[in-house]
Amino acid sequence: MHPFKHQCVRDLAWALGSPPLVSGEAGGCVWPEQRWFAHILAQARPWLQSVDAQPAELQQLLQVQKDRRLGRYFETLWFYWLQQHPRYQVLARNLQLVIDGETRGEIDFMVYDLAQKKTLHLELAVKFYLGEGDTRSMSNWYGPNRHDRMDLKVAHLRERQSVISHDPGVRQHLQQLGLQVDECRVILKGRLYYPWRFGGGVPGGQPIAPSGSAQGHLDGGWLTLEQFDKAFEAGDKFDLLIDRGWLSETPLSDVGKLYSKTEVISLVSAGKCRVPLHLKAHKPQQSAVFVFLTDM
Repeated sequence: MHPFKHQCVRDLAWALGSPPLVSGEAGGCVWPEQRWFAHILAQARPWLQSVDAQPAELQQLLQVQKDRRLGRYFETLWFYWLQQHPRYQVLARNLQLVIDGETRGEIDFMVYDLAQKKTLHLELAVKFYLGEGDTRSMSNWYGPNRHDRMDLKVAHLRERQSVISHDPGVRQHLQQLGLQVDECRVILKGRLYYPWRFGGGVPGGQPIAPSGSAQGHLDGGWLTLEQFDKAFEAGDKFDLLIDRGWLSETPLSDVGKLYSKTEVISLVSAGKCRVPLHLKAHKPQQSAVFVFLTDM
């Protein structure tokens, strides 16, 4: 049984405790490893239980958010945790860096760490990438709409977003606001979807992770409609993750309807569901797996 009753609290726990897609250090900026997130989640569990008992404040915060993109939702979950934590003081959120009428960029969070007596610059992102071809290269990992590529996103975070405070003009601007960056952290989470023969439990070899990705990252598989028809049996069931279930898992008790393979194919063929389509596959006597149905 899942420990939390409410989806928003399950998503909050996922945002805090799930493994990163990339970890290590670059440009003097730390990309935390999984043990850091696991420690956060372990410490937060009693608090999460209290939020689950009275979720109205979190639900209200999420409902009034005008930007419905998943990335903003992810940021808001982290903001909710940061602003209640006795160790941290949120100094700025989504800080637009407008200097002499020119927008230089944006800082996701400026947070004062009372324990270390340091000001932290936090950059957050949540991404879902599908790998094709030589999956060892980040350049072969695409977002569902293919306009987003893993290597470009990681490079942007490493070479632009995380080091933006190194720019003399930005540094001076922050000082005028009474801010100074002492340390930077990048939090990049999500899931990597491997070609189905690797990522979906079908025999065919071991998945080859992109170079530079973190060990233990979350994964799934992707396939075309034709491959989907061949890969699954008539008795398999599917949860359509259209506006939920991207972050934490949704318990079956909360799923309104599970679809058969035939129903999924009919919905896509009739244009009632568009690809790429995010699914959770439930095969008898097997663990559920996240699946992307696409026309790649």
